[in-house]
Amino acid sequence: MELQGGSRRRSKKKKIVFAPSDNNNWRPWSELPEALLHQITNWLGAIDYLIFACVCRTWRLYALANKQGFTASQPPFVVFFSPRGSKKFCYFYIIVDQRCFKVLLPSLIGKELFGVSFGYLIFVDKKKISSSEIWLLNPFTGHELFFPSPPNRFRYVTLASLPTPSQELIIICFSVECLQFRRSTDVNWTLYTYDNPEMIYSLALFNGKIYISNNEGIRVLNLNSLHPHLTLLNVKSNTNEYRGSWQLLGFDKQLLAICGYPDYEVYELNFLKMELVKIPNLGDQALFQDGSKFSAISNITSWEAVGIPPSNNCIYSFCSEYNSGYSVKFFDGRCPQTFPILRGGRSTPRRCNKVWYFPHQSCRVDSLCED
Repeated sequence: MELQGGSRRRSKKKKIVFAPSDNNNWRPWSELPEALLHQITNWLGAIDYLIFACVCRTWRLYALANKQGFTASQPPFVVFFSPRGSKKFCYFYIIVDQRCFKVLLPSLIGKELFGVSFGYLIFVDKKKISSSEIWLLNPFTGHELFFPSPPNRFRYVTLASLPTPSQELIIICFSVECLQFRRSTDVNWTLYTYDNPEMIYSLALFNGKIYISNNEGIRVLNLNSLHPHLTLLNVKSNTNEYRGSWQLLGFDKQLLAICGYPDYEVYELNFLKMELVKIPNLGDQALFQDGSKFSAISNITSWEAVGIPPSNNCIYSFCSEYNSGYSVKFFDGRCPQTFPILRGGRSTPRRCNKVWYFPHQSCRVDSLCED
């Protein structure tokens, strides 16, 4: 993977720096003390951090050792493809300082961006053939995963880890007709067909379990039995919204249910009382929406933002396919705002395939309990 942004050019010559010592020797960049590396990275954004890690082995080891703390302070950005551009590139757009980076990725021809799960970009083959596969790429670690495409069609993909000594991964694909999953050590996919059509509307991995919303309410999915099953939770609710429209989202120690359109309401599932409790104000937090589903919630006080001040107590969502920007809708009655997604100082082409990317999720994959 190669990153290109702004007017930076990478030189092939070895860089050296003057460092005070007994003999006032010239020393290579790779020998900078850790305190200076820490000071340098404090001035970097998420994409700059990736470039920083490419300078030399010493800097890469430092970046890998400190990436979790660094990414926690970074705002989300937009990943998109230009429909009329090169098939070898995608773009990372940072919303707070309006910078756009061109990213060279391997083997993009014939593939499309399907979504994001725990920091992994998900690519699928446009043409479905017997050798089709799902390709997952983590741009912050360079780690790649390849899974053969499941036998049935799917609408959503999520990734999880299993609490085994080798940290085994499991990929879960689901649609309104069925659910399919495969561990990284499995030879074949496991298929689970629902008794009731249109069973799954939303899925969230929270506290080691998979929660699903359907037209009956919220269920917990158990993948560990010989016959995977959904257990219905007896959840009390004061919302009049149709249960099949609830969007589930796990955040920190909360399982949220977002209801309604276009005037959304946010509820937290109280597990002690087993009821949905309305959250009237998100405070310093903001929701991020991809299409019809919510992808994450982020606390803007952790962002080290320069440029556009981040908005709180709101929903960030992409505009229609005929508008390349994104909009911000507020819960406190403020007028919505719309911002363009810029590339080279101009708005991006319409009908770009866009997803939100969250750097803080790139350092871990949530574990799925096997109890």
